[in-house]
Amino acid sequence: MKRAFIIIGVAMGAGLVMSGCIDLEPLPAPADDGGGCEEPCTHDLSGELMLFVNGRLSNADALYQNNLSLAEPGTFIGPSLWLYDPDRECDDGGNACRLAELGHLRLDERLGQISVQDGSLAKFTLRELAWSPTVGLMAVTFDVKNDEWGVARLEVEDWTASRGEIGVERFALLPGDAASPTTDPCYWQEGVSGLEFLGEELFLGVRGMGGSGIPSNGAVYRIALDVLDQGHCLYDNDFTHDPEYYACDVLCRPWAEFPPQLGIAGDLAPDADAAALLGMVRAESAEIMTMARQDLYRIVAPAEGERVSEPTFEGISAEGIVQGVDMDGLVRIEGQLYGIDVLGKVYRFDEAAHTVTEHDDLSPHFPDYEVSLRVRGATRVVVEGA
Repeated sequence: MKRAFIIIGVAMGAGLVMSGCIDLEPLPAPADDGGGCEEPCTHDLSGELMLFVNGRLSNADALYQNNLSLAEPGTFIGPSLWLYDPDRECDDGGNACRLAELGHLRLDERLGQISVQDGSLAKFTLRELAWSPTVGLMAVTFDVKNDEWGVARLEVEDWTASRGEIGVERFALLPGDAASPTTDPCYWQEGVSGLEFLGEELFLGVRGMGGSGIPSNGAVYRIALDVLDQGHCLYDNDFTHDPEYYACDVLCRPWAEFPPQLGIAGDLAPDADAAALLGMVRAESAEIMTMARQDLYRIVAPAEGERVSEPTFEGISAEGIVQGVDMDGLVRIEGQLYGIDVLGKVYRFDEAAHTVTEHDDLSPHFPDYEVSLRVRGATRVVVEGA
């Protein structure tokens, strides 16, 4: 059920930064980590790394769909973030040394008392990540209980720490009638997938699924980062009167548009020259292309006077990608393009040869990975060594 429809607003809001170590059981951990750590919790990965989110660290009794409860009612430990070095050589010839848990979201009253009281933090999750050295770490959020997308700032106090708490400041997209210019065009989307910086600008991708009252064309939107600087807004027509929930204006601005039933079903990444975006695309109908494939598309800025650009196929396809186990992360590290799928398989792109090959498999480091691992987006980060 959608949460509210809105009319006018007044700005207000606050951020969140936290620190500390979390040692919960059971936790997925690299095989040589032993499942725990002693303070201070640290890792030894550095340089250009992949950061991905596992959206399924959850409660087995809830079929792995709920976050982990804290002592205070309505508060939870949420999705976990993991660092991965695709080229690191491990002494034992395996891949455990390539992986380290950065930490978890702590979901409590700092996301608003109303969100604690309505129980929505139990199913609050992250869907995508993007990082910029100047803007910081951003994410797409999904409030499952209220069926609403958001854009969030994530706060990592120490990138060399491990298994710590990560802060989150969430800005829900503005709701309303699908035809209204004051309604965020991403609000009614059924499938938001893909988030990436190109320079100082942040872009969001959606699948070709459409939604209530909107067409099924997949798209890429530019996120209005200046709106986030206004804080949150309180709206007369929000029956919850939540002062720490909605953004103060439309966040998604049209940038590129696909044909119907085609769109970003994976992630976005910069091209080799950082001049355009690349996106992992899937069809929503077998009549368009086989459902066991994802294609790499190029997305450029709209031409002068045009509302949107039209993405173009790069001639690179990943074959045998099972629907529902999409390549959900796309990351360029040290110039090399990698993808990671929902169940932790890592793929390497040869952009010159137009090939995609399996590079690594992280699933063995997550117990019962089919129910404890759900990769939801990835991004490049740079971590300075301790």
